[in-house]
Amino acid sequence: MLDENITSAVDLILMTVSDSRLKCLLKKRTEEPFINCWAMPGGIVRAEEDLDAAAERQLNEQTHLIRKTYFRQLYTFGNADRDPRGRIVTTVYLSMAPESNIRVYPEQLDTAWFTIKRTVLKTTARSRESILTLDAEDLNIGMQYRITDTANQNYTQTRSSLMKASSCALAFDHIKAINMALDMVQNRAAATGILFNLLPEETTLREIQTVYEAVQGEKTDTGNFRRDIVRMLKKTENRKTVNGKSAALYRFNPMYQYLKENL
Repeated sequence: MLDENITSAVDLILMTVSDSRLKCLLKKRTEEPFINCWAMPGGIVRAEEDLDAAAERQLNEQTHLIRKTYFRQLYTFGNADRDPRGRIVTTVYLSMAPESNIRVYPEQLDTAWFTIKRTVLKTTARSRESILTLDAEDLNIGMQYRITDTANQNYTQTRSSLMKASSCALAFDHIKAINMALDMVQNRAAATGILFNLLPEETTLREIQTVYEAVQGEKTDTGNFRRDIVRMLKKTENRKTVNGKSAALYRFNPMYQYLKENL
């Protein structure tokens, strides 16, 4: 027998790189539960919608996207006690776009970009302890969570606690979703084309490295990085002037993964 008391929702992690920092869009809640806490944009799935359509609608309602942006399902969160209003199961989508492709509506004063930074404290064969920091520099607010990720046979268990130095907090289980999204982007940045969703279609090697370093949260050796990344790229005939110097422009080669796996 179907349980008609379960409500389906979607939430969005929208990431971009701005000022050489990886950021995500959060919205301040203006009603209970978790009033005045920050949360990922999202909402209830309408009766006539499938999940992808609901996620795309939420994305368009929260931002003005100049071009169609990347988004994919990340994870479904369904703990029985995750929402005090009742049994609400949410599917989280990860969306990524260059800063130039995103416009937040000016009337949305309760929306802000938060810089994401992770500091790893300790790792073992099956666990990682870290501090995940989210800062909205323009609002002079921020939050820090101490996170323990433990690998089990078929899944990773995440425990989090808000640290005393925080001036705000996240609602629901959204810290777990952001932690998971950061893992996925960091782990795939060097091996797949996911990084290029944060870049213009044509870009310089320096711009690619800047975005890569923003995602990883650390500097990388320029020579080694360029030797590895050029295998993913197709050089165009176009050039761009950067700091008075002419730089070649590159595109991501969509055949890269196929060539890597089959040749």
